[in-house]
Amino acid sequence: MSVSSYLEIYLSQFGWSLYGLFWDILVQTGLAYLPFIALLLRTIAEPIKSQEAKDASSTSLRRIEIELFAMFTVIVLAVQPTLTLQHTGLSYTKACTSGQTVSGGNTGTTYDSTFSHAALGGVSAKIPLWWYGVLALSGGINAAAIVGIPCSADIRLTSFKISNARIQDPQLRQQARLFFNDCYTPAMAGLLDNPQTLPNNPAQEDLYWLGSTYLLNGAYQSLRASTNVTGFSYDKNRDLEYNPAVYLPKDGKPTCAQWWTGQGHIHKIGLRDALVGQIETSHLTDFKTTVASLAGKPQQDVEEIALKTLIAREAGYFNGLRDLNSYNDPGLTTSAQSIAATFGGLLEALSFYPVLYMIKAAAPIVQAVILMLIYLLMPFYLLFSAYDLSKVVFMSILVFSVKFWTVLWAVAHWLDTHLMNAIQPTWFQLQDAVSQNNLVVAMVVDFVIAGLFVVLPLFWSGVLGWAGHRVGSEIISSVNRMRDYAGAAGKTGGAAAEKAATKLIK
Repeated sequence: MSVSSYLEIYLSQFGWSLYGLFWDILVQTGLAYLPFIALLLRTIAEPIKSQEAKDASSTSLRRIEIELFAMFTVIVLAVQPTLTLQHTGLSYTKACTSGQTVSGGNTGTTYDSTFSHAALGGVSAKIPLWWYGVLALSGGINAAAIVGIPCSADIRLTSFKISNARIQDPQLRQQARLFFNDCYTPAMAGLLDNPQTLPNNPAQEDLYWLGSTYLLNGAYQSLRASTNVTGFSYDKNRDLEYNPAVYLPKDGKPTCAQWWTGQGHIHKIGLRDALVGQIETSHLTDFKTTVASLAGKPQQDVEEIALKTLIAREAGYFNGLRDLNSYNDPGLTTSAQSIAATFGGLLEALSFYPVLYMIKAAAPIVQAVILMLIYLLMPFYLLFSAYDLSKVVFMSILVFSVKFWTVLWAVAHWLDTHLMNAIQPTWFQLQDAVSQNNLVVAMVVDFVIAGLFVVLPLFWSGVLGWAGHRVGSEIISSVNRMRDYAGAAGKTGGAAAEKAATKLIK
């Protein structure tokens, strides 16, 4: 049987284990038999109130036959646990992974050790035949539907991972700050104080980050570190402040170009490569592959975008890096013109974007927990509904609707990716996300997708719940009509017998 998430594999077994526990409690306490007592009292009392005693007995008997048959059918098929359910027999196939299916205990996640056999009670769960069929059918429909939805890169997840990368090594963080103070700040100050002719069609954003190509080929060639940098050997032709006859330092003071590129480093590792190493390899590879496929950019350029994002997130530590970058920015006037329209939305977006990511990440967990609660509370629902066949139909449609949330979320994910790529083609320029002019449009996409992830499943379940109520009502109406026909037949038979007896007396 297929499920919709790793967690659902384990919570399904746990939910049905508690279902069996609660049903056993209801049976052992005798509460499970109360609906039968209520049935007898109701089917005897109602005909007596409306018919003669003789007719009422016939009507009651027929009603008891019909309703007992319906109740026993529900108990046998949908209440009494009969089939074994184990997490090892449940499987999950992640979408767009070439059919790689994992089963319980072998998912490759921490759920395997957390929800061990002992943690789940040490016993297998039992599930009624009807609900096993409902879950199997729902899982099959979900799997077939998701396979038909085109695969697409998870732009939001990829962006979130790169945006949240940080410089974890404190020594490297300090070294980046020194580079900013010793190299970038003097280079930009010299450029602004002494305007120079820039190359034809330079990348506008190239100047506004530490690894500027223009600065590497210019000011960085002569500017040097103010202190010795570990790993860069002493160079007598460069480090002229030292007298080898008096003192020979272990490390030298590289030029900013050498410091950034790693030229002259004993391991050929410059500040650039060291900073790139702070981004998790799998996240960076995924980011480069996604941007290269969607935007057609070379992977080297995409790596620089990720590096710019990492540095931009540390802007405060570099003592005003973002403010210096914004200085004399030609796009500043355009941004100021739209600030009134975007300021409030900007503040909201800064907190809403991670919320939307969290909603997407939490959605399958919420679904698995809701299904578990439905399973474990179902014995009480069936008891309080007096084993009503219509209520079984209603609950079946409700369970199907909750499991179908997976398909709705897959559609929302596909729409999210394509809307972001269409409305915000430069979504991967994460270091400039705050200053993009289409911020309001991007926020609209965020709010729409959040609505699809939250409102659409609830609306869907509400609609199907109403449909299930109507279907259940029609079923119970049919049963009631059968009871009415039985009552009418009994009443007609009694009237005929009374008429025949009257004739005999006469």
